[in-house]
Amino acid sequence: MQYGLTLLFKKPYIEQIISGEKTVTRRVSRPMVKVGGIYHIRTDFFNYLPDQIMVKHLYQKRIDEMTPEDALKEGASSLEEFHEKWTDLYNSWDERQLVWVVEFEYLGSDRKP
Repeated sequence: MQYGLTLLFKKPYIEQIISGEKTVTRRVSRPMVKVGGIYHIRTDFFNYLPDQIMVKHLYQKRIDEMTPEDALKEGASSLEEFHEKWTDLYNSWDERQLVWVVEFEYLGSDRKP
């Protein structure tokens, strides 16, 4: 099976994306996506999933401007949990850091039944 454009996520987030619990991701560097683009989910460089998302918004925001609602959209139960997950992923926390925010909608899977 051949896949076109993809967006990389850690495996623990896949179920949250599919369930609609995670609808936003923040990235240190600008992701190679565009608003309106449809992307397959990827969990590593060689593992492409048939699940797709559509990018609804792409913008930059300082990480300390996050609200509790933003943390929920990230799939975290609180700002504190998001902070812990971010630190585990990037090994640092700079509350003034400018990050890229990708808001997306889960479109489903093209898996064959």
